[in-house]
Amino acid sequence: MARGAERKADVVSRDLLEQIVRGDLAVGSLLPREAELAAAYGVNRSVVREAIKLLEVHRLVRPTRRLGTVVLDPMASLTPEVLRAMLVRRDAEGARVDVTVLAGLLEIRAGLDVQMAALAAERRTKADLAALDAEVARARTTAGDPVAFADALAGFALQIARATKNPLFEMMAHWNASITSEHDVVFGTIRSATGPHIEGLAVLAEAIRHKDAEGARQLVGAFHAWATPRLLAAAELANGDASVHLRDVSRPSPKSRAARARSLSS
Repeated sequence: MARGAERKADVVSRDLLEQIVRGDLAVGSLLPREAELAAAYGVNRSVVREAIKLLEVHRLVRPTRRLGTVVLDPMASLTPEVLRAMLVRRDAEGARVDVTVLAGLLEIRAGLDVQMAALAAERRTKADLAALDAEVARARTTAGDPVAFADALAGFALQIARATKNPLFEMMAHWNASITSEHDVVFGTIRSATGPHIEGLAVLAEAIRHKDAEGARQLVGAFHAWATPRLLAAAELANGDASVHLRDVSRPSPKSRAARARSLSS
């Protein structure tokens, strides 16, 4: 995703964040002093101080009196910015998707999505159903606009999260959208506005409507079983691995996936 004009502090903070994630700035080490950082980035010291404050928000550094600014373990940070830096490693040679980190994210996301859909089926209200229906309708009407369709998919997931009545699921839905929106080259491969895809949304909404928790669980699990290898292949392609082809990824045909979806709702 293209970045607009950024504040100098944001640029400095992001670069330091990426150095910490890569391990160039080791856990337990000290950041260079303000004057050194200001000279290195060609900014004044107030910009450096603001950048360090941003790193504190991400729990990546801790100022220590009479010692300096200590680098903390990025694995202890839960912010989307840190995971984005872990997913795409940037260095002098360019940017590459870390396929191992991506696989870990997809594994956790699949498990949470399955649980979320089942809980939504058990706990949904009439208002939740109306909201889900509205998102399915929005997906149908935006099928010709990739950006608007992706927004409709994110809205559908958010409404499922809200239907669980667990606020942490809603937080995680926003967190996931923040991560995936930055990596269209990978996640865009599973957002195609096809008839079976939109039908799948409608069938899942129906499973939730009928309080069919097991049907919702199976439908979402089947989707992730299809999507995960495709996403990993897309990441390999983005990294320039010419031996990987999306068409070689084993997956059910749109017709068979639609048939499976219909069977879950019966």
